Amino acid sequence: MIFAGDFAQLPPPGRSPSLYSQTIGTVLHTTHSHNVQKWTIGKSLWHQVTVVVILHQNMCQKLQTTGDAKFRKALEKMWYKSCTDADIRLIRSHVAGRAAEKPKLSEEKFQHVSIITALNAHRDQINELAAARFASDINMPQVTFYSIDKWKTQDNDNDKQKGFKKTIDPLQSSDNVVKSIQEKLWNLPHGSTEHHPGILTQCKGMPVMIKRNEATECCVTNGAEAIVVGWNSHMITTEKQVLDTLFVRLQNPPTDIQLDDLPLNVVPISRHTISIKCELPNDNILTVSRDQVPVIPNFAMTDFASQGRTRTNNVVDLHNCCSHQSVYTCLSRSASIDGMVLVQGFDPSACTRI
Repeated sequence: MIFAGDFAQLPPPGRSPSLYSQTIGTVLHTTHSHNVQKWTIGKSLWHQVTVVVILHQNMCQKLQTTGDAKFRKALEKMWYKSCTDADIRLIRSHVAGRAAEKPKLSEEKFQHVSIITALNAHRDQINELAAARFASDINMPQVTFYSIDKWKTQDNDNDKQKGFKKTIDPLQSSDNVVKSIQEKLWNLPHGSTEHHPGILTQCKGMPVMIKRNEATECCVTNGAEAIVVGWNSHMITTEKQVLDTLFVRLQNPPTDIQLDDLPLNVVPISRHTISIKCELPNDNILTVSRDQVPVIPNFAMTDFASQGRTRTNNVVDLHNCCSHQSVYTCLSRSASIDGMVLVQGFDPSACTRI
């Protein structure tokens, strides 16, 4: 068995510790719960890996300009949170600004490029604002699609182990959601509904990100980027409609996909029901079964979602990055330093030992 990965990138999301965590098997985990036992066994298996091959060739930044060489060195130092003042000055020289020598977000190559940011809330807000701007720029009407929600009230130990807060049991006589609550569920940001949106506003040509592994054999996977080319839908009220199938053109798939009666790399994504936790503004949680197509707009993505990508034009926001792994992940997506722009300044303490 071969394991591959970049330990300088972000650790696994969630509350479960990574296999290389220093806390597993220590006094911090003195209970004998099933999860702790699994973590301990996993760490023991991990320690049986004794052959390590360290790869040194950078496959993302291949250009040989002087600036790119300095950029690669800065990224290497960032692995160990040991960037120098010169490295920080180099990165800060690519913060967007009005000065003649500063890069400009208004440059054509950066238009409608998905911004990498650290917070789900910022991703959702950027997506909302940029989607409206994009539709206006290409002169295409936006169409709003709504999810179909039903109550799903069972609670289990897995939810508690994942760190979910108090779950509300509405004690409804049926699984229908009353209109007043439904409106609130629809209007929750995507980050509060496990990235399964209640309201999905689309137009033809809009970039989207797929959020579920729909068909791995067709490259329709979680995190895949695509462009909307059409859809099928139906009305649920006189004013609201539901998306049945979204047709998207995959962007740079690992292999070309040709389905019957569809253009090259165009695939259908159908709506289906997923049990999700809806985090309310008061920190309570409602459990619902949501029927929706699993995509979100792709004008912004989180640092976690950006992992594994190489981007010719890389727009990043480092302001809320809380670790050198987060900063490294955002910056190392750049294929070259000239194709990178920072939307604002950042705190260098995240990637230095000072």
